[in-house]
Amino acid sequence: MTKMTQEEKEDRIKAIQDVKLLMANDWNIKEETPQMYVLTKNTATLGGHILVLIFLGWWTFGVANLIYHLASYKKKKVIK
Repeated sequence: MTKMTQEEKEDRIKAIQDVKLLMANDWNIKEETPQMYVLTKNTATLGGHILVLIFLGWWTFGVANLIYHLASYKKKKVIK
């Protein structure tokens, strides 16, 4: 087992602080590995889905709602 240098410890602490800040802003941890965190967030709202359904849903058979959902999906990596 290798020991962490002081710089590596500081980088890890900063990464954990970054992750905590993002989680406080409604990001969710999707995956955690020894090297990184993968966080996701979906900014789609119920009102947005309803508007898309009203204006485009009838003609696109709901595909526009799926596109709206996927376009609102965000992904972020935080390196440890």
